Amino acid sequence: MKSRINTLADYRETPLERNVVIRCPEEHIQAQLRHLTRPFKRTEPVQTLAKGDVAVLALESGLEKFNKPAVFVTVSGGLFDADFEEKLIGRGMGESFEVSVEGKPVAVTVKQASRTIFPEPTDEMAAAYAAEHEEFKDAKTVEAYRELVKTMYIKEKRIDTMVEAQDEMMRYVVTHSDFDFDEGEVAEVLAQMMESVEEELKGQKLMMEELTGQQVREIFGMDSLEELKAMMRSQSEIEVATNLWLMRVHGKDSVEEIEGYPFGFLDDYAHEIITFTEED
Repeated sequence: MKSRINTLADYRETPLERNVVIRCPEEHIQAQLRHLTRPFKRTEPVQTLAKGDVAVLALESGLEKFNKPAVFVTVSGGLFDADFEEKLIGRGMGESFEVSVEGKPVAVTVKQASRTIFPEPTDEMAAAYAAEHEEFKDAKTVEAYRELVKTMYIKEKRIDTMVEAQDEMMRYVVTHSDFDFDEGEVAEVLAQMMESVEEELKGQKLMMEELTGQQVREIFGMDSLEELKAMMRSQSEIEVATNLWLMRVHGKDSVEEIEGYPFGFLDDYAHEIITFTEED
């Protein structure tokens, strides 16, 4: 490669959290217990709305979304409009009131209100669930199910921590090293990225240079096409820098020799220095 490393940062100097405390939240366990009780749930009418209740509302306003004779809204569900949903808490069945949305008045009438009731989980429910789900085949009681949920949560958090640690080390090296980039090599990587993006856009019958600002935001989460291109240019430099780093670490002379991105040394280091403490 024509690009060069002037100085290479040591990944072992990355500031990492070395003692990670993991606690499985009771809220997570309760949410997972719903898998056991869901087949036995029931719906009941309620007189006063609370978080999680489903309301059928009549809405009148100058806003299209808030001008409907009947709309189903889950209170605090965040699916319709989070701020609006919070204003429903404590409202009663049949109540009519007015709220402000985007600075405009919205007339609201609660036409129906219901609540889903989940029974307390039982060992019989756990056994039935275990019979149908291989990963829970040994969790035939509620207590065994709870313990397995905790074990799975902690295992996932351990994996997430290691992945995040590797990402942090990669960012540290790339941002703290000094590289002398060859414009031709960066342009070649950028062209490959652009080609890949354009192929994806073709599948949607779109062309990059014809994207509107709204399309750029919806598809890429960027404010403009210029911002997208600047991000891709930066990513191209990061790819070149990463290749140079791997070639140095593994003593290789070409990108082809490091195909597959062997970052195992980062994983080994993370497992060496990070310890986990599990809390009940």
